[in-house]
Amino acid sequence: MRSFSHACFIIAPVFLFFLSSCGSIDQFSGVERDRLFNDDWKFIKDSVINAAKPDYDDAGWQVVDLPHDWSIAALPGGDSEDQVGPFSKSSPGATSTGYVLGGTGWYRKHFTLDRDDDGKTVLLKFDGVYMEAEVWVNGKQAGSHAYGYTPFWFDITALLNQPGEENVIAVKVLNKGRNSRWYSGSGIYRNVHLTVTQPVHVAVWGIQVTTHEITEESAGVGLSVTVQNDGKEKVFAQIITSIKGPDDQISAEVRDTITIDASGKKMIKQRLAIVHPLPWSVSTPNLYQANIAVEVNGKITDRYLQTFGVRSVQISADKGLILNGEPLELKGGCMHHDNGLLGSAAFERAEERRVEIMKANGFNAIRTSHNPPSEAFLNACDRLGMLVIDETFDMWERPKNPMDYHRFFKEWWKKDVEAMILRDRNHPSVIFWSIGNEINERADTSGIRIAKSLISFIKQFDTTRPFTNAICEFWDIPGKPWDATAPAFELLTVGGYNYQFLRYEADHEKYPGRIMMGTESVPMDAFGNWQQVEKHSYVIGDFVWTGMDYLGETGIGHTQYFTEGQQDAFAMTWPWFNAWCGDIDITGNKKPQMIYRDVLWGNSRLEINVHAPVPAGKTEKISYWGWYDEWPSWNWMGNEDKPLRVSVYARADSVRLELNGRIIGQKEVSESTKLTASFDVPYEPGELKAIAIENGKDAAVKVLKTSGAPAAIRLIADRNPVRASRNDLCYVSIEIVDEFGQLVDDATGKVSLVLTGDGELIGTGNACPYDMNSFGKKVITAFRGRALAIIRPTGKTGMITLKAAGERMTEGTIQIRSTR
Repeated sequence: MRSFSHACFIIAPVFLFFLSSCGSIDQFSGVERDRLFNDDWKFIKDSVINAAKPDYDDAGWQVVDLPHDWSIAALPGGDSEDQVGPFSKSSPGATSTGYVLGGTGWYRKHFTLDRDDDGKTVLLKFDGVYMEAEVWVNGKQAGSHAYGYTPFWFDITALLNQPGEENVIAVKVLNKGRNSRWYSGSGIYRNVHLTVTQPVHVAVWGIQVTTHEITEESAGVGLSVTVQNDGKEKVFAQIITSIKGPDDQISAEVRDTITIDASGKKMIKQRLAIVHPLPWSVSTPNLYQANIAVEVNGKITDRYLQTFGVRSVQISADKGLILNGEPLELKGGCMHHDNGLLGSAAFERAEERRVEIMKANGFNAIRTSHNPPSEAFLNACDRLGMLVIDETFDMWERPKNPMDYHRFFKEWWKKDVEAMILRDRNHPSVIFWSIGNEINERADTSGIRIAKSLISFIKQFDTTRPFTNAICEFWDIPGKPWDATAPAFELLTVGGYNYQFLRYEADHEKYPGRIMMGTESVPMDAFGNWQQVEKHSYVIGDFVWTGMDYLGETGIGHTQYFTEGQQDAFAMTWPWFNAWCGDIDITGNKKPQMIYRDVLWGNSRLEINVHAPVPAGKTEKISYWGWYDEWPSWNWMGNEDKPLRVSVYARADSVRLELNGRIIGQKEVSESTKLTASFDVPYEPGELKAIAIENGKDAAVKVLKTSGAPAAIRLIADRNPVRASRNDLCYVSIEIVDEFGQLVDDATGKVSLVLTGDGELIGTGNACPYDMNSFGKKVITAFRGRALAIIRPTGKTGMITLKAAGERMTEGTIQIRSTR
């Protein structure tokens, strides 16, 4: 059995806002060492000349607060036949990127350092910019960065003017041509920080925490601390580390002395012990905090706080995955990085909400397809108890699109991998490093060479985690046999299988030591995939494509009705803009396949879906990533007396179905029926009731009830109050209800939104994958009775009021407090 013990931080210096009490403090000035640098940037989408010069006139540019994604903004000129909101038929990425535009954008920020910052080291840190970024400070180039998904930073100390004098940062961002297979977004879409320290300080990502010898009585903690001296003289420094537990009590302390040469850095290892450690797990995400202080000549020159979790992982073919001594099956979802109606802007609350939704739906693991996520996303996974496959690249040296990252791979892969590992290696949520996804050269000599290099290089920075790689059949190399993948699998701790669950048992016969997991699967194969996980210890989990809907790859999860002879397509074209293959829709609600998965995973004992009426003379065709056109609804007016297929999903001996008190029938359910009983029921309004029967007794009941006509609009805030922060958000669900408050789940009425007070409306729309006309608009159409509005506080305390009005419906109003 392979064992991986690890302890890790949740709050790196780039993430101070959500848990500001854990921020690192400069003891000389009393201000944050890592200063959120998101506010008051100037932006223009244009290939302007000389914008890097400090005296360039940017007075007419748009003022934006980061994170910012220009691809999601409404296009100039208004809606027309060829463009709607942010969507354009002239998009180079077309269906792949959801019909949005990239191009060239410039950002500028004016700022002045306080005189207390004189003599300090100043670093400019970006968590992610899509895609090709060049950075200037006061007209001098600080550096560049090619990859759109990895963090990067520059030491800008020597480029700055004296404290008290204005500085100008200019950033040029280029998102050109066809460079992505999904919606990427454009611009500075993640947090930016300005790190200001004394010359002797902990280096960027200079802490690594590991745990060992974990028992109920104690856990050993090892720290590697890298301290940097930007001064001109050698220094003797004390490194003082204390550990605070979840109960806020100090549980261990250690002090060591090191010598650091002028303009040098030094790494020191420290060992501590925690008594009666509280483990980090998906059910109990206990977090510890390490406080590392650097002391020179009796004065603290730096404090660096990191939160970490104590956990152990063992993986083997005969016992599966063991977390903290307990077996765990990975209930996984693949997720792209976008935040739906917000585009790729990685607001901390948006990232947290995605993890909350996945957790609430029974997922315990996420694969960050196909790139490193934001720091905010991993912080949320740490806090909430969500395991992560942290993925590097979607391609290596061979392209998937003409302008994608393959152009930079040879020059940049080491820099990008190092940044990813150093930033992410201390997160307890990160359980795997993934070195790639469906790589073209995955099994040939060049691919084996690259894979070996990636794994070897990662091990220079972290040896505590297993490796995987998402490997698919050779659809891209016709005629090549599956067994040719064997050399690629041999390099991995766990073999990632994309859509190949039918090969698990045969491959186990050939390679009995191989550990497997489904790194991608389709909803229609949910039962077969999960059966393999439950049946075989060597299959440790399944990751559906995808956990949530995302922008781009338009309509790959579609269902259509065709007459004989009509041909289906891989993706849907304009006006489709989202993939529609997720278990959860783009607004955060369950889709029909998630309702089935709820029963499959044991989230629910009993559920019902009703298939929509099939048009006469047509046949339903479901795409590879699609699902039946069925819904948990008994609103089918206009179809009275027509038979509808009712699917009852249950974990029971049998189910009984009743309509308006009459028994329709009773059927057995089991694994042989894939936990499903189907009934043909002539539609009539009223109450459809399913009863799960176990050992001859009623064990669970599920009811679908026909609603009345739309009568009112109901607004529900996900949180109230919210913080008066530009990185916080309030998600307001918009529901059309009848006179009794029941959701009218077939309502499609228009809703007009008016927002007043200390907030702004930054995202609106619904879950419909082709309703471009509601995306980002103040008049939106409900989809299946629902829509969504996203509010961003202005940063001031006060009250925010949202009103929603619709024809012949009582207006909905909600007030949201914005507090410190």
